[in-house]
Amino acid sequence: MATKAPSKTTRSSKAKTTARAKPQPPVTQPKAAAAPAKTKAKAVSKPVAKTVSAPPAKKAQSTKPVAIPAVAAKPAGKPATKPVAARPAAKAASAKPKRTVPAKATKPLKELSPHGLVKGKHIVCFWKQNDLGLFGRRPDRWIALWEQDPKIEKVLVFETPLSQRALGEWLKRAVTLGATSGSEYRLLLDQAVAKLQGECDTGKTTYKTYLTPADKPAENQDYLRWVLQQVKEQGISAPTVVLWPACYANAALVKAMKPKQIITDLVDDQRLFPANAQLVPTITAQYQMWLGMSDVVLSNSPGLIEAFSQEFDHGSIAYLPNQALTAAPGRAKAAAPRAGKTGKPAEKRTVVGFVGNMRERMDTEALLKAMAENPDKDFWFVGQTHGSAFFAKAKTLVNCKFWGTLRQAEAEAVVAQFDVGVMPFLDTPMVARMSPMKRETYTMGKVPLVALGELKSL
Repeated sequence: MATKAPSKTTRSSKAKTTARAKPQPPVTQPKAAAAPAKTKAKAVSKPVAKTVSAPPAKKAQSTKPVAIPAVAAKPAGKPATKPVAARPAAKAASAKPKRTVPAKATKPLKELSPHGLVKGKHIVCFWKQNDLGLFGRRPDRWIALWEQDPKIEKVLVFETPLSQRALGEWLKRAVTLGATSGSEYRLLLDQAVAKLQGECDTGKTTYKTYLTPADKPAENQDYLRWVLQQVKEQGISAPTVVLWPACYANAALVKAMKPKQIITDLVDDQRLFPANAQLVPTITAQYQMWLGMSDVVLSNSPGLIEAFSQEFDHGSIAYLPNQALTAAPGRAKAAAPRAGKTGKPAEKRTVVGFVGNMRERMDTEALLKAMAENPDKDFWFVGQTHGSAFFAKAKTLVNCKFWGTLRQAEAEAVVAQFDVGVMPFLDTPMVARMSPMKRETYTMGKVPLVALGELKSL
């Protein structure tokens, strides 16, 4: 989640404005079939950080601008999924002595290639946030590959619906927060307007965002009709549907598209973010639904694959690492070298860098200790800082620089000037089920990754 100090760009007066299609005659939505029995889920345990210094959760700390990742548009009739039931407890032990059963060996990961995975020539995507095109998210990498694939003719991308309230909150934060923390919301607003005006579209890829009426929630029948109307207007038929739960789609909506294939790509366990604490049952039901319906289920995190395979009794979750989603390189601006980065014996301070979200997962105390123990080094941070306990404590330190939230290309230019990179995360279930894109960002910038304890020896 990178990027910052956005510059306002003048929008073309002829730019097209996205408008909701007029409601069509009532569409009979097929009732979604209940998920197969094999997808029964275990109860989700609350995450407990092993590191003592986890920053306290705050209401506004969600990594999602709109924290409503529910099964949004529910068709009339029965719910798409049955209530999630925990597996029955084991039977009481008999009078006979227990035998020690050896632990099962970990099943080797099935690694997929993204090439040739998608069937057909049309793709419809549902992303769980409103930040594509900014921070190099996993769907951004998929889209870059599809742009280069001659077999793919059209890609239609739906992000989370936006309400007047959400846009108003972004604007308020962009104006009232300081330059560093406000940069995140200025970028989100700028990108949202660009997508609504069609400025992010290409000859192959089209971005759509539903603007929720003030008197209705996002999960309404108008949203269902609007999505299907966009699919029709794009001339899309029998698409491959790619989903990143928890997103605004449900079984009836996807079935109405008569998809050739359904792919679910699992990125992080959304239930473990503090802002989603009240949505755990809803998100669990959506995971259960998509794991049961999808032709292909994959993830970039071995930890998440292991946890979900056990919780949902799903033995076919494939591994697709982030580095496999690499499009052919385009022309990129070379980063201006920092003084001393050219190998000259210049008097310079070592730069230790981090790029990413600085909210829930940061090991604040360990990082502050490392900074205090290395006063001869500079620490640079690129990414979201609003609601970050670490930012609140470190922003006044003399050997610390916060760049704010930057667009991906700008962030990569700063990362290229790091001498070493760090990933100071807490040891929690949330982190265990992640696979941060920043690891590849460091690799592309040829920045070695080191542990905090190794900094003194540099």
